[in-house]
Amino acid sequence: MEELTVTTQSELDRPDEGSDVSRQVVFETEETIVVQSRVAGGVTTGWHHNGDRHVYGYVVTGHATLEYGPAGEKSVFLDSGDFVYVPPHTIRRVVNVSNEDFVIVISFVGSGPPAVSVDGPQSDAE
Repeated sequence: MEELTVTTQSELDRPDEGSDVSRQVVFETEETIVVQSRVAGGVTTGWHHNGDRHVYGYVVTGHATLEYGPAGEKSVFLDSGDFVYVPPHTIRRVVNVSNEDFVIVISFVGSGPPAVSVDGPQSDAE
């Protein structure tokens, strides 16, 4: 029988001092990466997508908006306790307008890079 694995907060890699966005790997296998991500208050991340990976998230603390869709015109609001699913290749960014950190646990399922930076989403006309 295989043993269970537990990762405590103290075992996670420490985020870079002064970093506005941090991602700490909790577990990693060939097909799944689980990270704890923190976006500092008042920070907007860069536009990105997750390639072929499906993304499942659970908001631990804080709240933020995910902007996505043609020209970034769509958005969803995430609050503590919410779950979110993001399909592969969905270009988006996190906007945290509050003063508190937004912390989310994310599972990247599939293969390929977990994050790909891009200039932004295209409009429908492009």
